Amino acid sequence: MTGPSLGDSLMSATLTTPPDLKVDEEFTRIVNELTRRGLLAGGIAGLAGLGLAACGGSDGKGHTPSASGSTRTVSSVNGAIAVPANPTRVVTLDGFTMAAMFDLGAAPIGVYSAGEQYVEPQFVERWRQIPKISDGTVGGAVDLEKVVALRPDLILGIDGQKPPYEQLKEIAPTVILPFNASNAPWRDMAQDTATALGQADALATVRKRYTERAAGIKATYADELGKLRWNLLQGGFDNGQFWLYGAASPIGGILADAGVKFADASQAVGATGQQSMSYETIGKLQNADAIFYYATNTGEPANLGPQLFAQPLWKTLPAVTTDRLYGTVYFLPSGYSDALGVLDALEAALKKLAA
Repeated sequence: MTGPSLGDSLMSATLTTPPDLKVDEEFTRIVNELTRRGLLAGGIAGLAGLGLAACGGSDGKGHTPSASGSTRTVSSVNGAIAVPANPTRVVTLDGFTMAAMFDLGAAPIGVYSAGEQYVEPQFVERWRQIPKISDGTVGGAVDLEKVVALRPDLILGIDGQKPPYEQLKEIAPTVILPFNASNAPWRDMAQDTATALGQADALATVRKRYTERAAGIKATYADELGKLRWNLLQGGFDNGQFWLYGAASPIGGILADAGVKFADASQAVGATGQQSMSYETIGKLQNADAIFYYATNTGEPANLGPQLFAQPLWKTLPAVTTDRLYGTVYFLPSGYSDALGVLDALEAALKKLAA
């Protein structure tokens, strides 16, 4: 991913917590980046005049029934939703449900787009071939006419993006997943997407691959993992601030699965999984043997990472002076293939450390 990126944050026990409003504002921006699509604009015009009944094969509300006509009931933030037993024409409203479909070996017939720069490298070629239901800008509105034209039999989204549910449900069964309630969205949204699609077996295969990969790294590099303590961070978007992550963050959970132990600063991050830090607190990172950071697909620190890395105090950190900085474009994972990308980056780092 070459475009702007966002991440979560850092806190040691003695760090000063910024005002709640500041944290809430930054969390909103984190959600925007995590979804890799930006928040959907509200206030979209109603469906009157869009000619929903004109869609051939619809039920008069724009719904396209499944070939068999049979349905299943799945849960969503809007309650129980009846969906086709075997949906074949699925539109996704965010990066998590899109990533889950790709990882499950399926493909949406339409996707929300904030621009190609926000698409994970492994998905770009497939993504280019799929019709887009927005204008390719961050925060752009869903184009309801484009959704109608695709004649979906299922629409998937997350509550973190506040999609126009009332309008979308008139087009096709719309399942909005509980992103906001999840501490590990990449896992939970994959599970919920697989449930909505009726793809439990495919998910089990993907999950097994991830579990075996993490266990393999943990066993192979047990010596290195036992000796090292890591801090996890990304550059942030505010001048003079960066973000540190702990075990409760999505990236922290993946690394912990592979046996990573955290340094004091990352250990002290609370249940939110991330914490904003000022450059004056860089010294709190002193006891880390290595640092894992959010990078672009060229390996450079993402967001304002270059400013962080240029700070005089940063340059004195033991992990920096010993050249133990390791980055990954998958620092904010959307699905299992991203999580596997994190494990690949970790193994590459451990190989260097073991040499």
